[in-house]
Amino acid sequence: GFLIARCAGPDKYFDVVHDIMASQKEWLAGVAPRTTLFRAGQAAGLSEQQINDCIRDKSAIEAMEKRIQAGISAGVTGTPYFTVNGVNVADNSLSGLSEAIDAALAK
Repeated sequence: GFLIARCAGPDKYFDVVHDIMASQKEWLAGVAPRTTLFRAGQAAGLSEQQINDCIRDKSAIEAMEKRIQAGISAGVTGTPYFTVNGVNVADNSLSGLSEAIDAALAK
């Protein structure tokens, strides 16, 4: 999904991510993830060939894998995951994040 959103471009990136996240219930209902991923890419104006080229782009895949490894090395266990000044914010709600930021600013 990330690769397709990336290929859609910065102006459509979050729209594609939103569409993919919103389609997860379909995956649980048995719809193939490929179907919903391609639908999200096509809604952003990508052709089937562009999507195929995008998800097979070796340099993009390597860059994504490096990001994943960097997250694992940093202790990221899932999303959302927030750190403030290098400290994990255990409460990832808006109020929890706000409290962590306010506490960091008060130091």
